[in-house]
Amino acid sequence: MILPALEGVIEQIKERVDLASLIGAQVTLKKSGRSLKGLCPFHSEKTPSFYVFPDKGNYHCFGCGANGDVFTYVMRTQNLAFGDALRLLAQQAGVALPERRAETAEDRALERLREVNVAAAQFYQQQLRGEAGRLGREYLEKRGLSQATLESFQIGVAPDGWDHLLRYLAERGFSLDEIVHAGLATAREGGGGHYDRFRNRVMLPISDAKGRVVGFGARALDDSLPKYLNSPQTPLFDKGGSLYAIDKAIPGIRERGFAVIVEGYFDAVFLHQYGINNIVASLGTALTERQVSLLKRHTKKLVLALDADAAGAEATRRGLEVAIEVFDRKVSPVPTGRGRVRYEETVDADIRILQLPEGKDPDEVVKEDPAQWDQLLEGAQPVLDFYFALTIARLDLSQPGDKSKAVEQLLPVIRELAGDKVRQWHYVQRLANMVRVDERVLLSRLEQLGRGPVRQQAPRGAPAAKRAGPNLEEYYLGLLLANLEQVPVELLLHPSDVTEALVREPLEVVREMRAAGPLVLSRLLAELDPALRVYCTGLQEKALALPPLEEGDWLSVLEELALRVQEGSCRRALREYKYLIREAEDSKETAELADLLRTHGEVELRLASIQRLQAQRQELRRH
Repeated sequence: MILPALEGVIEQIKERVDLASLIGAQVTLKKSGRSLKGLCPFHSEKTPSFYVFPDKGNYHCFGCGANGDVFTYVMRTQNLAFGDALRLLAQQAGVALPERRAETAEDRALERLREVNVAAAQFYQQQLRGEAGRLGREYLEKRGLSQATLESFQIGVAPDGWDHLLRYLAERGFSLDEIVHAGLATAREGGGGHYDRFRNRVMLPISDAKGRVVGFGARALDDSLPKYLNSPQTPLFDKGGSLYAIDKAIPGIRERGFAVIVEGYFDAVFLHQYGINNIVASLGTALTERQVSLLKRHTKKLVLALDADAAGAEATRRGLEVAIEVFDRKVSPVPTGRGRVRYEETVDADIRILQLPEGKDPDEVVKEDPAQWDQLLEGAQPVLDFYFALTIARLDLSQPGDKSKAVEQLLPVIRELAGDKVRQWHYVQRLANMVRVDERVLLSRLEQLGRGPVRQQAPRGAPAAKRAGPNLEEYYLGLLLANLEQVPVELLLHPSDVTEALVREPLEVVREMRAAGPLVLSRLLAELDPALRVYCTGLQEKALALPPLEEGDWLSVLEELALRVQEGSCRRALREYKYLIREAEDSKETAELADLLRTHGEVELRLASIQRLQAQRQELRRH
């Protein structure tokens, strides 16, 4: 067991902090058998589907799937990393934390990068208030931004000169290497010194989810190109993994139940100024997988604010494809006739498109009439409606070749509605009318695209269930970290499958990193709280200290561990559902009972699939 002192602290906190009381301070809970029931704090609902299980010390929402213990609840509701939640709960519980390890050179280097970014943001704000900021102030006044908004978003100005920031930072003890490493200065071509990267521009600090400045976006105040310039890639700033205003939007996203993604910095700033506080900006680029992963931790509902021109429509299409790929799948029962049911996978998210009036940005819409923004949100298109409109605009459906293209492009998206046969049939009919073919032809093609797994009983000879306790989860995480750069995507466990917060948090970071590119252990460790960093390093070292495995054997062991952890997760869920189903039957809550029975069936399906894989592995070992 790694770090027994830290694990002991976690257990003490769980024993001393009453989860029901903690959640009850924010959610009205009512007794429901041995559990407590209320409206979910993580998504909007009118019928309670959020349960707290005091005897087990965990919670589960049967509407949005949120689940966890006291640590995950505090992390999600207060937007805290594991280490921060640990310190907060330890203080509340009166539990002493083990001493933190000594700071490493890497820790100090990252902290210096944060410090130089903060100093630069302060410099730019000072410049905005002085003579050098006159053009910037005029531009910002034209945009209609208030002084309170400028201060809240720390907006400033980079003066028109070559080394103003360089000299300012040097006077405050920052080295040239640190300034260059932070992306604030650039080497002259052919040598001969360095100069400020940002000059004569409005400066918008970009923060991470914790509100720490990691980089800058800059808007030119003259005809310089590019009009918008971002910080380069640094150990802190990754353009494809950052969202502007994410730190300010998280509370609004949780309150409203969805996030709105706009393209421009000032669109986001202005909408926040008007109290529309669930807005983030994608830094002027097409939406990336890592950006969607950031939002997925807080909501399953996204609204993409679409420019009315063709380029905006195409960027939104790419963003939709990314979002559909990143969100998890859920298994849904699909009736096939004669009383039989098959199960198919669908995207576990609600993604919509807000169509802006032609030639107008979001800030212009709100300036003219704030109520119009709410109307546009109400009319946000479902994914399928957007794809249909986009396809019609790009193809000539009087031509046989374009009809074929329409079917090829739209049927895979229609398939995502497998869990809602009424809506799926609606769009099949609509496509059939568009291309003038019989609906049965499209249904046949839809079948050819493939189905989800077919439900069946667990095969004979499946290995007996084994408890997926903390040791098993730690072994999995240690082996994963020891081979991180070679691990296939399909063997990455979902954090909701593990019981321990210590294991869950690193897995969250691994999944976010995987969406952005290759997995690198040093980058993963840099993202973690120092206490978790020590814990993960210990697990990795323990895995490396095991007797050497033959080449490829670690992959087989990792797969076995993943299956056993997932099996344990399914069995825990089934036990909870069984109790809740009985309770719903006793109280004659028919709607709730139907939902519980459906979800219970989905988990049974998943468990059967896992057991089939385990049986296949066992059969292979015999031969």
